Order: sequence, then C-alpha cells, then structure tokens
Amino acid sequence: MSAPTDRVRRTLLDNGLRVVTDEQPDRAMLSVAAWVSVGSRDESEQLSGASHFLEHLLFKGTADRDARSIAVAIDAIGAEMNAFTASEHTAFYTNVPVHDAHVAVDLLLDVLDKPLLASREVDAERHVILDELAAAQQDPDDLASVTLFESLFPGHPLGRETLGTGESIRGISSDDIRGFFESWYLPANLVIAAAGPIDHDLLVEEVASRFSAKKAGTRPERQAPECEVVSRAFHERPTELAHLGIGWRAPSVQSDDRYALSLLNHVFGGGPSSLLFQEARESRGLTYSIGSEVAQHVDAGALTVHCATLAEQAPRLLEVIEGITTDLAEHGIDREALARAKGAMRGSMLMGLESPVARMTRLGVGEVMRGEVLPVQEHLERIEAVTVDDVRRVSADVFGGPSARSLVGPVDIPA
Repeated sequence: MSAPTDRVRRTLLDNGLRVVTDEQPDRAMLSVAAWVSVGSRDESEQLSGASHFLEHLLFKGTADRDARSIAVAIDAIGAEMNAFTASEHTAFYTNVPVHDAHVAVDLLLDVLDKPLLASREVDAERHVILDELAAAQQDPDDLASVTLFESLFPGHPLGRETLGTGESIRGISSDDIRGFFESWYLPANLVIAAAGPIDHDLLVEEVASRFSAKKAGTRPERQAPECEVVSRAFHERPTELAHLGIGWRAPSVQSDDRYALSLLNHVFGGGPSSLLFQEARESRGLTYSIGSEVAQHVDAGALTVHCATLAEQAPRLLEVIEGITTDLAEHGIDREALARAKGAMRGSMLMGLESPVARMTRLGVGEVMRGEVLPVQEHLERIEAVTVDDVRRVSADVFGGPSARSLVGPVDIPA
C-alpha cells in the first residue's frame, strides 16, 4: 500500500496571517475555515463569553450583506457555514461543493473582514446565549463536565465555561464586543486553512487582497495554570441518574508525550475494547456509556472520564474506575494493548484523511496550537515510535497525580 499523502502548502503574509492548504484535486467538496487563535481563556472575567458571542455575531451581517443575505447565499448552493469556540481558538468554517467554492469563500472572508457587530444584533443574541447558558446549566451531563474543568483548573481561565456567565453576558455591551474583535481578530492571530480541490495561490491572492493592509496585532499572553486541583465538587439535583466526571492533569499539546498520552487514552477509555468500556459496561453493566477524552492546551492538558449511572451504583462505578487507574499508574499497558492502540490510531487517521473537513481541521489545529502541521507520514512514525516504557511513564505521571471529581445527582459519594 502506498504511503499516505498530503500536499500541504503554507504562506505567511508580511503581517503574520497564515494561509495553509492541503490540495486534494479529486474531491467534490472544499472545506475552508478561518481559525482565530483567541478563545475563552483570553477573556477577562468581565468579558467572559466574548469569543462565543462573536461566534454568533459574525454571521449577523457585514458592511455589504445583511444576515438574511448571508443565509440565503449559503442555502442556495447547498453549502454549510458555521462556527465554534474553544478555550484557545475560535473557528468559522464553510463546507461547499467545489463548483460554488468562490461564493462561500467570499462570504467567509467577508464576515471576518467587515462584520457589522450592530448593537441591535448584540442585544438579540444576548437573549439567545442566555437561553443556551441556561440549557447547559440544566443539563446534568454539561454541568458535570463544566464543573470538572472548574475543579481541574480552579480560578484559571482554562476552567471557565466557554459560554460565559449570566452576569458577564448581561453586562457585555456592543462596544465591548467591537473592542474585543478589533483587539484580537488581526492577522497575527488568523489562520486561513483549506482542504480539497483548492488552488493555493488563488486563495492567498484573495486573502491578501482583504487583509494584507491590516496591522499585524499581537498574540495573547497566557499564564500556565499553577493552581491546585480541587478534588471534589457536588451539585445536588433530583435526578435518577448520577452524572460523573473524573479528571487528571495531563501533558500539553506542545509536549512530546502527547503521542504516548493519546495511546494511553485509547487503551483506557477510547473505544469499545478499552478498559473502561469492557470493565464498567460489558462485564458489570454499571453504565450505558463510558469513555475518556484528552483535552490539550498550549501549556496544560487533561484526561477526563464522563459517564452516568443509577445513583445507587455510583460508588461501585467509581471504585471500578479508580481500580483501573491505579493499575495503570503502577503497571502501564502491555505490548499487545499498545499494538492495538497504534493500529486503531493509524487506521482512524488514514480514514479521516478521506474527508476534506478532517484535513482542514488538521491544518487549522496544527497552526493555531503548535505553529506547524506535521506531514502525515511523520505523524504516523511518531505514533509508531512510542514504547511501553513511554506509556508507563506518562500513565504514572497522569494517574499518579491528583484527580478531580464532579458529581451531579441526588446524593454525593463520600471520599
């Protein structure tokens, strides 16, 4: 079988804006996104939720188009245009049939270049976001997850709810939103990423025509979390199920240990053959669904478990999880488990490369989080190079460290 290919090209404009593409000429769809390397951790407490606010507002009109015109133009070509906010970046993306790519790219660059950010739209979206925040607070799964990260990074911006707080959303003005946009949505923090049948030079020309005259701006300054983990948090809710979140600090996205961490996560709770799923779900029937995830930031990371169970079964489920992590901290994983995990990650990546969306996301995440996009073959080689000793060391560091536990349900679980 031939080696996986990518045709990644990268152009850096004089003002710091980056254009990165992965040309796949045989695809019928183009995926393009504007990645802004600013997110919820870069907001003051008073402006908590500003990045997510902008996620809503940028599609509400530009100097040349109103919100309806944008929606009609996208709908008319069968394209998709949306956005999402994370702790360290915000992304605005479009997936479009290749024959109408010019329409969607023009719209995407327009909303990023000349958004109106009208006061009436700020007030209208304020109510929408408050509804969204209330729904998240009433959902026990969401509440357990948010509380877990507050406990893992207490008092630090990485522990904040991306949506903001009721107080901050009610207090943000249109001038605040406009000031946040003008301070951060500048070339030094912008990456335009595209994958599919894209002409790199034409995209660079289009981006440069809109943004090359803009001042570079500065990147956000960030402080690594030094706070102690809060071990327990409980929200009493009159639910039949207990919703659990358990987490540990983990290596950052900059660490060379990120490959060993990914393999450890797969063995621990990343798939149907994982220890969590087999022990808690299949063998004991303690939960319908359970798994683990890795969240990695530029200077910190987390490995987390999320699950729900009948309240009376929660102590037993927690005991099973802690038994698995204790064993992993002491012994790591064996060669057979490591080989399965490598095969799973290799296969998942190769299948993902069939999708322009996945390729575009790989470009954007690589640039905004690490400032580089590793060639596919090199990425696979780094996974293959991980040893059982590497995983054992990372496992001891992660699971041997302090854990945070959040629970939403009718009763708490004693320590």
